[in-house]
Amino acid sequence: MTSLTIATAGLGLLDDALRAQGATTVPVDWRPPAGGDAADVALLTRAYADDAIEAGNREAIRRLQSSRPHLIGAGRAGDLIPGLEGRMILHSGPPIEWDRMCGPQRRAAGAAAVMEGWVADPESGATMLERGEITLAPAHSLGAAGAMCGIISPSMAVWAVRDEETGIEAWSPFCDGPGESFWLGVDSPAAIARQRLMADRVAPGIDRALALRGPIDVFALLSQAVTMGDDCHMRHQAATMLLVRDLMPAMSERALDAIPPLAAVTADNGHFALTLTIASCRAALQGIVGVPRSSLIAFISRNGTDAAVMLAGLPGVWFTAPAAMVGDALYRPGFSPADAAPDIGDSALVECAGLGGAASAASPSVAAFLGGTLADAVARTRLMGGISVDTSERFRIPFLDGEGCPLGIDARLCLDTGDTPLINTGILHRTEGGQIGAGVAKTPLAPIRDALRALVPEPAVRTTG
Repeated sequence: MTSLTIATAGLGLLDDALRAQGATTVPVDWRPPAGGDAADVALLTRAYADDAIEAGNREAIRRLQSSRPHLIGAGRAGDLIPGLEGRMILHSGPPIEWDRMCGPQRRAAGAAAVMEGWVADPESGATMLERGEITLAPAHSLGAAGAMCGIISPSMAVWAVRDEETGIEAWSPFCDGPGESFWLGVDSPAAIARQRLMADRVAPGIDRALALRGPIDVFALLSQAVTMGDDCHMRHQAATMLLVRDLMPAMSERALDAIPPLAAVTADNGHFALTLTIASCRAALQGIVGVPRSSLIAFISRNGTDAAVMLAGLPGVWFTAPAAMVGDALYRPGFSPADAAPDIGDSALVECAGLGGAASAASPSVAAFLGGTLADAVARTRLMGGISVDTSERFRIPFLDGEGCPLGIDARLCLDTGDTPLINTGILHRTEGGQIGAGVAKTPLAPIRDALRALVPEPAVRTTG
């Protein structure tokens, strides 16, 4: 007699009851699509049946897999970023007015005005910004992106990256490290001095070195960093060391005077390579923006007030919701959720490129830092895999036998499962700025749903006369 094996789905009560009676069961982790919401199920039915979306996503993945972002230069933002002119300051996140901007971002913008020589102190800079005498614009609007506050003013140092496959260029400000830093929303004299050091001495030296050695293949560097324990979002220790190693021979020959300041800004700054990663991922992801009908999420961007997503198939259109608080949070002594600003930064685009939360399983140290285990990190990578359509051919996780990081976050799968991209990120103080902790932010589902509705609208109702 053949034994019977029973598949069970949903609540565990049925499985428990059958096992108590001696039956062999196979529990299935099943949830109704979109939580059973009728309107969302109808939307998913249309989206999954659309062959053009499937074709668009295949093309978008092909472009991501073949992208080749290279570091080609470094220098002042006003010299490198087209359109960054006059009294203009760029910021992370979708467009926002000064009166809605969060405290840390306001502080960093006021400090940038001081650095530019437009005002004598950050408070005067804030007054000019409030009056509209300094133009505010999202970094994304000019092809740039930044970490946390993401402030870029014309005199600040930026990385210049070009995707050698498409010719698309992107920029990101140098990461000024822990403590008193613009990216963390600190407006102190020390933060301004650090920016000037990077702009006046470090960036020109790196640019001279690149002129001698040639461009650096950033994704190749990051691929190696992942195998060395970086997730390339919350941890960049290996990537930073690899970058400095690649630059040092040419700097020794062409920019010897820039080595001491480079050592000064990287000595306690394991995140130095973070913004190079951001610029590189932005260049690669811009290559999928405009792919017809693609439901892949090209960009996720937050400004501490709003969180926004952009689909590859809907170029230039942001779908927004209130920025969420960072979850799984570990706070520094003396701080609590009451002190925290909501999720902030353009850096979540690295998750869209297969790094950060997608690469969590590659970085046991990040899991330990958040108070978890490697199993928790693997679970985050698995969740990202459940909402992605492919795996990276470049970024591979040693602890998973070389398995590729999840790549190509699909808005359809997010709505279907209810899971959304996980973002490994820091936490800023809501008024004073400065980093007070770190955790994992969860992208709101509402803007993803809204974006999919715009991509796959309901069919028009026909009327007869």
